[in-house]
Amino acid sequence: MAMENLKVEMSKKSECELVLKIEIPQVEIEKEIELTYNEIQKEAVIPGFRRGKAPPAFLREKFKSRCQETVLESLVPDALSQVVKEKGIDPIAPAEISDLKFDFAKREPISFQATVEVIPRFEPRNYKKLKIKKEIKVVGDYEVGESLKELQKRNGQLVVSGDNVVDRKSYVVIDYQGFGNGKPLNGLRGENQLISIENPIFLREFSEGLIGMERGGEKNVEVNFPDNYFNKKLAGHKVLFKVKVKEIKEIRLPEIDDAFAQGLGAKSLRELKEKLRENLIRLEEHKTREAMREQIIDRLIENNPVVVPNSLVEKQLDYLISKMKTYLQSRGLASEDIGADEEVLRKKYRNLAEKQVRSTLIFARIAEKENIQVDSKEIEKEIEETIKSTKEKEEEIKRYFYENIDQITSRMRENKVFDFLIENAKIIKEKRK
Repeated sequence: MAMENLKVEMSKKSECELVLKIEIPQVEIEKEIELTYNEIQKEAVIPGFRRGKAPPAFLREKFKSRCQETVLESLVPDALSQVVKEKGIDPIAPAEISDLKFDFAKREPISFQATVEVIPRFEPRNYKKLKIKKEIKVVGDYEVGESLKELQKRNGQLVVSGDNVVDRKSYVVIDYQGFGNGKPLNGLRGENQLISIENPIFLREFSEGLIGMERGGEKNVEVNFPDNYFNKKLAGHKVLFKVKVKEIKEIRLPEIDDAFAQGLGAKSLRELKEKLRENLIRLEEHKTREAMREQIIDRLIENNPVVVPNSLVEKQLDYLISKMKTYLQSRGLASEDIGADEEVLRKKYRNLAEKQVRSTLIFARIAEKENIQVDSKEIEKEIEETIKSTKEKEEEIKRYFYENIDQITSRMRENKVFDFLIENAKIIKEKRK
């Protein structure tokens, strides 16, 4: 039942924050107090009295604190919910309650302040006739050949090397420990770690310091962490690594011939090359599209400097960090292995999270203004295409779509907005080297 005579003052703290000053009248408080004491009396067990038969005055004195707490827990959220609904506010995160005042003994009105985060309202500007470059790369025989070599390398076997000395082509299995001022550093220790000298995932100075080491050999490798290294505890510092090479390995590459192609599902080497060419063309088209999307996002943000809600930025940060940790796990690493804690990662990815949230808000406003929507037929078509292009079971794909329908619909709408912006853009075509 709605409360009557609530006093409300609403002001704008920022484009995405509203401040509500709310006062709950005495009559509502009296009703809630009586209701609360009645409920307490029904269930309270007090020595010397039968359940529900304790004198009211005694009961009120004994359970005064409990009653006050219950009244606040009931009335404050109810009043806030009522005001939010009446004012047509759509919060995107739980409200922050402050300046709560309530004199229980005097039965005075309850007053409090609620800061509510909302999606900022704005009119999208200058989103048509954006000047963007469309770089096109022609896929030739050289690109196909390089792709074939990469495929050969990925299908190579890692075997124990006949060489006893580490070179640039080597893969090495090492134990290591990093030291600073003579003391072991947390997060800079590893055992049986496989490292590619040519393509390291850690600092190149570290991997190159292993060149020339022998199998079973030990060495101290000094590494200077760059000033812009994301782990500020290591940035600009020199770290001494004590390293032991436990094994040296190399990749044994297969011959590139018809048999190699057949092992990958093609009838011949010629057919494999054609498939690679088709895949490269699709990949280049995807790169071109993504580059155009980034340009459009940058232009839109320049033209629409929108304030973004902090809760949405934090949520996007959670997603980005989770994604990065999943990637590290796939490589057999944890964030601590590269010297990155949660605080460091949040600082590193905050700007990216803000950009992504800001672009999402702008795309949504353009969709509203241009009446760009996603209908049920388009969703069904997306499901059918996903079923055809993946090996997942049809029931699992459909269940995934229906469980995540809001996110999928939002992504599809963003893609339609992007297509609309491309159609209305001034595109300058260039060849990409």
